[in-house]
Amino acid sequence: MHATASPTLSVKPYLQARQHAVRSAMTSRGLDTLLLTHPADLAYLSDFTGHDSIGVFTADSFILVTDFRYSEQAQIECPWLKTVMREGKMADALVTALVETKSAKVGFESNFTMYGQVESLRKTLEEKKLAIWLGGVDDLMVNVRKVKDDVEIGIIREAVRVAQEALLSVRHELHPGRSENYVAGLLTFEMRRRGASDASFEPIIATGPASSLPHYRPGDIDIKQDTFLLIDYGARFKGYCSDITRTFSLGNVPAKLKEIYKITLDAQMAAIATLKPGVLTKTADAAARGLIDKAGYGQYFGHGLGHGIGRDIHELPVLRKSADGEELKPGMIVTVEPGIYLPGLGGVRIEDDVLITSIGCEVLTSLDKTFEGCSL
Repeated sequence: MHATASPTLSVKPYLQARQHAVRSAMTSRGLDTLLLTHPADLAYLSDFTGHDSIGVFTADSFILVTDFRYSEQAQIECPWLKTVMREGKMADALVTALVETKSAKVGFESNFTMYGQVESLRKTLEEKKLAIWLGGVDDLMVNVRKVKDDVEIGIIREAVRVAQEALLSVRHELHPGRSENYVAGLLTFEMRRRGASDASFEPIIATGPASSLPHYRPGDIDIKQDTFLLIDYGARFKGYCSDITRTFSLGNVPAKLKEIYKITLDAQMAAIATLKPGVLTKTADAAARGLIDKAGYGQYFGHGLGHGIGRDIHELPVLRKSADGEELKPGMIVTVEPGIYLPGLGGVRIEDDVLITSIGCEVLTSLDKTFEGCSL
């Protein structure tokens, strides 16, 4: 393995601010070093988007441990970052970096680090008789990342724009005779054609009774007439995700489905109206859940109201009916997605991406969501 010296280049100001925030969080956890094993965390602090790489992040240094496949990419994306190029086991290269940085107490994100990675590193440290403490920490990075900076907010706006334009461009294809798979593929193509690197996740295209399955996977099934078509999708743009759901009515929709559509929309609007700094996440959930409960459909709304989005499609904060909950803060971007799902008949979910501002909130999504507007 060999190391490359970091060129004399300045780190972008937004990366400096993020690194400062993470170092403060590390100090509060008693760590002098953090291993960045989750690609989203590594990209957040460096703009490096390669895989099979780990960042060694300390109070005064930052080393990227990667391999030949990503050496040129690292020079393009983060030329200021020192790299250690591994030629054998990742653990050997990590130990080299830990020794160089004089690391003593090293943390890793428990929820994103593989057991095998940790055991290999422990074994290598023992073999080399190095007294370096290694331990898991929970949610250090995701708690820093849940409040977005201006750069992130701007990119997520674009991820929303790309996704919305793509759906509008395929609306003429949303009719009986087209398969769920066809629509999923076409929607993904249209997002990529507009600059997305991919969909944020596999699009959910659910027709008829399948729309009552919250995380349905599209299949080779033709879209059905006189029922709902639920589309849950998003664009990944410059590493950041959008997440949108619209439920369309096709033909003569049963009265029960019309009823739950209106209840769901009213519940979503009630929840959005509560969103502002200082409001508890469980309070927002309760605003939607209470309305659905009162209408008699509480048992058919079994998931949380929403979640944060960013480099990962599911981030903190989580909006749900938990006993605790946390306060919303300016810069958080959350989904608001209540739903009612009636087995054997169909379901409805309506989802928007919402930015918490200093005085309230801003709904980033603008696709029509009135029942008449969502009819095809």
